[in-house]
Amino acid sequence: MKSLLLSNVNMQPLLARLKPVAAECGGYNSLIADLATAGSAATAQDITHVLCVSDTDTMMADALYGDGAPEQCEMFLAALDGFCRRHPEKTVVANTFCLGSNRALGFADLIHRNSLKSVETSLNDRLVALAKANANLLIFDMELLFRRYGEEALLSGALWYAGRIRHTARMFDVLGATLRQLLATRSQACRKVLVLDLDNTLWGGLVGELGALGVALGEDGSGRAYRDFQRSLKALQRTGVLLVAASKNDQADVEEILDENPAMILRREDFAAIAANWEPKAENIVRIAEELNLGTDSFVFIDDNPVERDLVRKFLPEVAVPDFPDRVENLQNWLMREVVPAYFGKYTVTAEDEAKTEQYRANTARQKLAASFDLDGYLRELNIECNIHVDVAGHVARAAQMTQKTNQFNLTTRRYDVTDLARFVESTDHAVLMLDYRDRFGDEGSVGLAIVDLAHGRIDTFLASCRVIGRKVEQHLLDKAVELCRERGLHKVIGEYVPSRKNKMVASFYEDHGFKPLWTNSDGAVTYEKSIDAR
Repeated sequence: MKSLLLSNVNMQPLLARLKPVAAECGGYNSLIADLATAGSAATAQDITHVLCVSDTDTMMADALYGDGAPEQCEMFLAALDGFCRRHPEKTVVANTFCLGSNRALGFADLIHRNSLKSVETSLNDRLVALAKANANLLIFDMELLFRRYGEEALLSGALWYAGRIRHTARMFDVLGATLRQLLATRSQACRKVLVLDLDNTLWGGLVGELGALGVALGEDGSGRAYRDFQRSLKALQRTGVLLVAASKNDQADVEEILDENPAMILRREDFAAIAANWEPKAENIVRIAEELNLGTDSFVFIDDNPVERDLVRKFLPEVAVPDFPDRVENLQNWLMREVVPAYFGKYTVTAEDEAKTEQYRANTARQKLAASFDLDGYLRELNIECNIHVDVAGHVARAAQMTQKTNQFNLTTRRYDVTDLARFVESTDHAVLMLDYRDRFGDEGSVGLAIVDLAHGRIDTFLASCRVIGRKVEQHLLDKAVELCRERGLHKVIGEYVPSRKNKMVASFYEDHGFKPLWTNSDGAVTYEKSIDAR
């Protein structure tokens, strides 16, 4: 991955802050020209990411002072849109338009016909529309950085007039961290599970001593701080993060406060799993991971007790354990500013993400049902319905997410981002198959993915969510992949198994479905072949 940093001001100091991202700077003030010109540095084959970090005041030119239209801003939007459309294989990043606080119109700016605020809003509306129309365009909100850190801390008049550098060292640090986090979200490689202690974490005090209604939780003082923390956790859960409770408490006490305390924002149904007992928390985390069929390396653990944090770090080093804030008043900001960007950052939130907790709770119900039935009887009781969609552009975000996150039932473990999947969907030589699943417990959304190279009759990617392992839905997906090859006039289809640390469970998948091994590479990868007859 190699990035090109483009701007309309001097951004050279940002390069060092982007590491380990490999990046180079374009020419000074070459932003619009590099986006609009064929054969520019931005179009080079080795450039995979184009980072457009611009200064809006400079781009506004005379329009900043009420003299004319923001022509450079218009040119930038047109150039950005054109570049994204011509180069769908490149990931492009741009910041929102963000004007400084200087207003010649003063208080009248909000209602005047030449309002800078209105211009800024209109430009950003159009930028957002471009991001929605171009899957390879990522945008971030520059205004949030100025709100958080302050204009005086981030802009330097002295550096601007001396060397056309608009920003302070602090701003370059902030921009570097922001861009690294944004690029990381593109891979959808965020963690999945947030494990929460309860006493003095979700509420103040010990529920076993104070009772369900006696803990600090409400609309005043520290109780309000805990409640706002829960509000933020609830919002995080809606993005697809699974909340899990791990508390040294009696189960009955925990259930009582979750069900009966009117100040609780989080309720029993908001947790994918609850472990309230007196066992070591590391052991509970392992058991929960097994129950959810997820690796502990996808877990983050929050606990106010430093001893508990240290024990989890020691026995489960793959679990992320951030330090806890010293003051309860800082809980909400700490979660949203430090924990979420570091471990749960996302650029796209899919329908599957929004229903994640419900899906995992339903899966627990399925497991209980399975315990009382033979497999075939169990599957009949589920009333499974599967639908397969082929080359649907609206599914590329979920497809990319699945290639990044699915490890166990993944034959090749090839990772693709949204731009890759968009290219496959548009290609006549490839087919992207998404399998949607529902049963009597609920809708699981898209749980299976196959990418088929139709030009060569090869299944490039074949994977299924761990949530549906054992329900035999993968047969439907494989049959559809073979059918598409047959419709293409092919007489053979190739399958591959590339071993990884986590996918041993599918080592015999192709042989179990009638494929014959052709050869085995030195790394253990096996290539299979199956004859298909025309119909």
